[in-house]
Amino acid sequence: MLWFDRRRIPEGRWPFLNVVRSGLREIEEASVKRLDLTEGTGTVLITGCMQVYRQAVLRRTLDLARATVVAWNAGSQIGAIVCSRALLETIATFQSFLTRAEAAAGKHDWRTIGNLVDAYAFSTMSGPKKRAKATECPPRIKEIVVGFIKATQPGKEQFWEQICDEAHPNGERMLRLAGDLRGDFYDARPASDTEPHIFPAVFNCLYSCCWLIASEVDFDILLEHIRFGGDLSPDHELIVKRNLIDSVTKGAADELRSMHAGPVRKRRPGGSR
Repeated sequence: MLWFDRRRIPEGRWPFLNVVRSGLREIEEASVKRLDLTEGTGTVLITGCMQVYRQAVLRRTLDLARATVVAWNAGSQIGAIVCSRALLETIATFQSFLTRAEAAAGKHDWRTIGNLVDAYAFSTMSGPKKRAKATECPPRIKEIVVGFIKATQPGKEQFWEQICDEAHPNGERMLRLAGDLRGDFYDARPASDTEPHIFPAVFNCLYSCCWLIASEVDFDILLEHIRFGGDLSPDHELIVKRNLIDSVTKGAADELRSMHAGPVRKRRPGGSR
């Protein structure tokens, strides 16, 4: 797994970067070349379709994580921040699916789970499928990402504002990243001047991979729940593994909450920036 050149990481506390790297390497090594959607039954199953969707998410996550690191090491801040935002959106969308599917499984509503799989796996930005939007379709991306941040990093909702500002080609922010406007002159700004401001957003996006890595167990538990039509016993190997992960990572969320997302400008009255 490609990773940051140590000389390119700004000063500061960036915990769990090595955890993210190790987790992404595990995903890279565990990727599969073929999945049987029938799971040996001869009939396409919901659980088989869910695993296909997960494989697509993991592939996209790996590519975007690599692209973020490569762009940052090369001094391409804008490329790194745009890839970071796409990474965050990918992970948040998967969390949205998993949360809704778990809720449906709790009600033994297998039909809704099937509809969710189809809606998330085949959602599109245009065409007749976009116009004929079903109840199970993913919400708007802002709603998905803000919901993800609230669930995984409560109190850090401003992170969405930061990543939007930096990654979107809005004129004001784009001008400020590239240079300084002083009177009748516009002077180019060295990338090194803005890297300490931008790296927190890159870090926060990559840290979100920690949720994805841990959610692999939750996803497998959901698959087993669907296969057997009920909750797993407390001594099931997946439940034991889930409890072990919880105990090992206890306190990590509190440490992250003590950190600050990168500086974010407040909205001016009237909603302008």
